[in-house]
Amino acid sequence: MSVLWVALAVVFVICLLNLMLTLAVIRRLREHTELINRGRVQPPGQGEITLPAGSQVGDFRVVTGDNREVTRDDLRDGMLVAFFSPRCPSCEEQKPAFVRYASDLPGGRDNVIAVLLGSPEELSGLREELGGLAQIVVEADVDGAMSKAFGLNGYPAFCLMGQDGVLAVTGFQVDVLPGAVAL
Repeated sequence: MSVLWVALAVVFVICLLNLMLTLAVIRRLREHTELINRGRVQPPGQGEITLPAGSQVGDFRVVTGDNREVTRDDLRDGMLVAFFSPRCPSCEEQKPAFVRYASDLPGGRDNVIAVLLGSPEELSGLREELGGLAQIVVEADVDGAMSKAFGLNGYPAFCLMGQDGVLAVTGFQVDVLPGAVAL
C-alpha cells in the first residue's frame, strides 16, 4: 500500500510542476503577445514610422470616401495626415487623442486625411468614427499609394505637413504634434 501512496505522491508532484510550468508559459505568451501588438508602433530610436520630417512626400493619387481626388499637390501647410488600422491596439489607444487634436485643427475635416489600412469590412466602424472628422482614404495595406508616398513603416502614424508636400512633423503618437496634449 505504501508503494501506491508514493507513486500517487510522485504523480501529484509531477502534475503540480506541469501546472506551474504551463501557467508560467501562458504568462510569458501574454507578455509576448503584448510586445508583438506594440511592434507595429515604432518606438523612438527604432527608425522612422514614416519618412522623416523635412522629407518630401512621394507622388500619389487617391480618391477619398466622398469621391474627392487627392494628390501630393493637395497637401498644404498645417494639414494632418494619419494612418490607422483596425488590427492595431496602439491605433485604438491613440484614436481619442487624434480625435481631440483633429477637432481643434483649423480648417476642419478639409485639413485632415485619415488613411485606413485594411479590408472594407474591417474598416466600416473606423470609417464611421472618423468620417465626420477627416477625409477618409482606404488602402488594403502598406503597399497603397499614400502609404508608399509617406514611407509608412508601421501604425499609427501622424504627419503634420509643411509647405510643398514636405513633412513638418512625424511620429507614432499624437503628442509629437505641436499643441497636442500628452496622453
